[in-house]
Amino acid sequence: MTRYDITAIGEGGLRLSVPSGTRLERTPTLDVNVAGTEANVLSGLASLGWRAGWVSALPKTPMARRVEFELRSHGVDLAGVVRTDTGRLGTYYVEYGAAPRPTHVYFDRADTAFTQMTTADVDWDLLLDTRVIHLTGITAALSPNVLEILTEVLDRAEAAGVPVSFDVNYRANLWPADVAAEVLRPFVERAEILFVRADDLAQLYDLGPEPEQALDQVCAMTRARHVALTCGDLGVLASIDGARVKASARPVDIVDRLGAGDGFAAGFLHAWLDGDVDEAAEHGVVMAALALAQVGEQVVTTREELAATLLDSASRLRR
Repeated sequence: MTRYDITAIGEGGLRLSVPSGTRLERTPTLDVNVAGTEANVLSGLASLGWRAGWVSALPKTPMARRVEFELRSHGVDLAGVVRTDTGRLGTYYVEYGAAPRPTHVYFDRADTAFTQMTTADVDWDLLLDTRVIHLTGITAALSPNVLEILTEVLDRAEAAGVPVSFDVNYRANLWPADVAAEVLRPFVERAEILFVRADDLAQLYDLGPEPEQALDQVCAMTRARHVALTCGDLGVLASIDGARVKASARPVDIVDRLGAGDGFAAGFLHAWLDGDVDEAAEHGVVMAALALAQVGEQVVTTREELAATLLDSASRLRR
């Protein structure tokens, strides 16, 4: 039996956001939430009862301890986290938009403790003692050191027979599309489970505008058995062992626009870990809706709530 059901490596940090309708240059206050795309996925899965282990690096600061406290509260194991005397904690700022202004995200992630990690800092035995490893394209963009680590994860996981889950998660604020497309291609090709937004495919690989065509094209690029193409309000189109599966986006009153993609990945992987991959897309859209309906990026839920919402997402009152 493995030590973990899922492990992941990525950066943790703080999200500093202004109240809705306030501009960053004028705000007297900032709301503080813990952020980190891989950690978000692990937190959602840990809340559903899965054994989740995080590999990362955090500085020895009060702000970093805030990240630790949050992730521990969700049940994520931090045995693989390195504490450092150098580097800083990554942050990003969010200015929520209302029409006609979009929401803006500003990253401040240079020279963090995590970007200074090397392959020697990774507890490989811990990271590989799992049923699946989750990686993302956001992390690949952060530093050459980190990209080297992720590349070694691919090689070691393949040698050990551990499947890799990969979320393309392209961020134009972190790197240009042509660079990202080249760097991320090996991860797309070698993943066992692949998550990608339709918009990301269009920017990175100029794939067809129609979801069915785009899914065919990305399936031709990858050896992944399971590919999930997320299309925003249009829902999800997936290839599960070669079979096409569609899942409609669930109706939701949006409270916090960030974290839905990580919620989807957590829901999909929950079904995969449970041996119910044919229903993975449906679990994913429900977890994405739960993420949008609560403040913060870590989905707080239970198996019972997830099951109930799968059956009935329209109920306004449960007694």
